[in-house]
Amino acid sequence: MRTSPASRGAAMTPQPDVYDVACLAGGTQRVVDAALVALVVTGRVRAVAPGELQVADARRRHPVEAAVLDAVGTRGRRSVETVRWRALGDDRVTAVVRRLRREGLLGRLVGPTAAGRRLLREARAGAGDPVRRVAVAGLRQLADPALRAAVLEPPRRPVVPGAGTPWELTFADGYDVARRTREQLLAHHLEGRG
Repeated sequence: MRTSPASRGAAMTPQPDVYDVACLAGGTQRVVDAALVALVVTGRVRAVAPGELQVADARRRHPVEAAVLDAVGTRGRRSVETVRWRALGDDRVTAVVRRLRREGLLGRLVGPTAAGRRLLREARAGAGDPVRRVAVAGLRQLADPALRAAVLEPPRRPVVPGAGTPWELTFADGYDVARRTREQLLAHHLEGRG
């Protein structure tokens, strides 16, 4: 029995996962945001400071989560902005878009198809946990202040432009760091290179 490409595509994804829903609702940015929240909620990534993430458990349960874990890295910490930037270019994230297009759930230019919009309506009705709420409606739906700080706030420590990785300050007194201006930090950084 022959089936149409759209019905074959719909049969390929009997139960879409949270990252499929995120992609249909908000594109690859939303996919990465949902994965960040999932990783923080499950304790595999921890916020060491607002907007700064560190891998706590590198177990991979989904290709998208693996891409975000790789973006955080196994050593040190990374800012949320850096993690997003790195993960957005990862093939495991962009593969979600390609697959949804093949399955007839996502159009080339206009967003979700009629089948994709139906799937989103169903997903919105069942969006109870924080990961699903972020997938269907975005990061602004996070009610938990600690979770919001982990994935929404920019890092508090300075990042020197042009440096390969964020420059970590090692002053004993945080007050001293807060008083320094960007120019002083940049001059100090450039002195260290010479």
